[in-house]
Amino acid sequence: MLKVFRDNLKYLSWVLWLVIAVFILFVFVDFGATVPGAPAGSDAAATVGGERVSYGEFQRAYRRAEDVYREAYGESFSSDIARQIGLHRQVLDGLVADKILLAESRRIGLSVADEEVRREILALPAFRDENDRFVGEERYQSILRRNGYTADGFEQLMREQLLLDKVRSVLAQNLWVSDAEVERAYRDRVERASIRFVKLPADRFAGQATLDEAGLAGFFERHREEYRVPERRAVWYLEVDQAVLQSTIEIGDDEVERFYNENSEQFTRDEQVRARHILLQVNEERTAEAAERELAAVRQRIEGGADFAAVAAEVSEDPGSKAAGGDLGFFGRGQMVPAFEEAAFTAEIGALVGPVKTSFGAHLIEVLERRPGGLEPLADARERIRGQLRIERARTVAESKAQELAARMRKEKLDTEEKLRALAEAEAGVSFRAVEPFAEDENVAGIGRSTAFAVAAFRLEKGETGDPVRVARGWAIPRVTAIEEPRLPELEEVRAEVEAAYLADKHKELAVARLAGAKAGIAGAAAPSGGGGLDAVAADLGLEVEESAEFGRGEAVGSLGRDARLVSAALALDVGAIGGPLPYDGGAVLFEVVERHRFDPVEFDAQKAEIRAAIEQRRFAEVLTALISKRREELRVRYDEQMLQNFEGGPAAPA
Repeated sequence: MLKVFRDNLKYLSWVLWLVIAVFILFVFVDFGATVPGAPAGSDAAATVGGERVSYGEFQRAYRRAEDVYREAYGESFSSDIARQIGLHRQVLDGLVADKILLAESRRIGLSVADEEVRREILALPAFRDENDRFVGEERYQSILRRNGYTADGFEQLMREQLLLDKVRSVLAQNLWVSDAEVERAYRDRVERASIRFVKLPADRFAGQATLDEAGLAGFFERHREEYRVPERRAVWYLEVDQAVLQSTIEIGDDEVERFYNENSEQFTRDEQVRARHILLQVNEERTAEAAERELAAVRQRIEGGADFAAVAAEVSEDPGSKAAGGDLGFFGRGQMVPAFEEAAFTAEIGALVGPVKTSFGAHLIEVLERRPGGLEPLADARERIRGQLRIERARTVAESKAQELAARMRKEKLDTEEKLRALAEAEAGVSFRAVEPFAEDENVAGIGRSTAFAVAAFRLEKGETGDPVRVARGWAIPRVTAIEEPRLPELEEVRAEVEAAYLADKHKELAVARLAGAKAGIAGAAAPSGGGGLDAVAADLGLEVEESAEFGRGEAVGSLGRDARLVSAALALDVGAIGGPLPYDGGAVLFEVVERHRFDPVEFDAQKAEIRAAIEQRRFAEVLTALISKRREELRVRYDEQMLQNFEGGPAAPA
């Protein structure tokens, strides 16, 4: 089921998310609900330059996004699925995109008049009565209050939505799609073929090619760009380890109690149960009846004295809980599918319940503990609060220390390894590292691959100290010590790689020549499909004739994979024609066209407008994505990672 969500998710373009954003703003839901994961007292869910995405904005958008998925997928959608597809990050990305576009609207001088806002509000169905007239000021205010809005706040949201519409309209006005592009897109869609083919592996000719120094030099010159050495940077950095600082922070009982009293809504919980289960999935190999029969036998084993956890680890098909003996931890109502929830909340502690049928399969459930609803006692929450406050304090202290260290490095001109080591040794939780030259997409020792740290390092000049960058362990302050410019290498630097590539290319040429000779020997190169030509070549060379599924431009051709030259050659031939031989990654291929679909001018005329609109929409999404990506970097977008981690670390649902 998760694959279904992921497969659908990849088709959600920026355009669709912006449509959803509009839907979020104008459909009234319970805006008073609190999204679990947002730590009280934090500044914002995200910051975009000087703008903030408040927790209230995030909560409203997240709840609405959940509703959209539930409407689409019914009981198959759960909070666990939401976590696994990263719904919280999707929603926050969408809200950040809106903030960026609002900033862009101000940058290019767009505005919305009061009359435009008024017209938009009066057109909303929520504010029209049964006679399609405005409901009146008093009822208008009442509707807004019930949904958590003041009139000023709601009207500001409407103004922002109109600004978003305007900036998107401005971006769309500059798009232009030529007739040639439309025709090319149609051809890419409809021109298709399928082939029979034989592959002659290049490794059959291993040892038959000789290493010729002049030929090697020529090959290297033709392919030298492929061996280009990218720009590399050598960096020193100071790292502020948040975990080390966290271990030094003390949180007193009075501070814990004050937080508990000021944030009691965080500790007000619904009734919860802790349960474990064994799941047998229903799929193509097992019917629902078979799953229930097997689970009934499992139940007998446990009732006969077998340990539930051991049996769950042996037979359960829930990958999320199997290793934990089926234990799902505590969960409240609304987190599991209805049938599972009903069984768990009505069962006696220690009793076995099941088989219980859900869309996932058949479950055997045992309830281990119950927690009544209401305010969680301070004694139960004390250490959790202490840990949360310690993390938040450490995060603030670490960032502040990193900013102070960066300022000192610049002010005191700490530009030698000795000075930076001395600074690190004098500060608790700070260490010094010297990193060998690396490319922007390469691994950085102690940091990782393709990180924000590498991006920041490649924006600095030699000898420049950068701003602190968030890394896995806390914060890092980079200082670039050397810059190696990109360059083309000499042959001796990459000789081993070039020799291997040269010989592989020679073996491929021998394979092509062998198939060319075989093709020349075929009587009638345009033998009908299924004729003896290709089959005779295969038999003579001890090869297998393979068949591809239908393919078009940009698509894979059976076991040959994606090969633009092969696809173009096949689409240029008629049914029954023999094509090739052509080189491919593993050797050479000879093929016969067995099916062809060609350009239809009448059908093209009928679809021209639809294709043009699709290209415009795709291009608009590309422009929008590029703009948002660029502005994210310029505006230094930051997320509350602790809030997002809280989402990701919640209890799992049966899957």
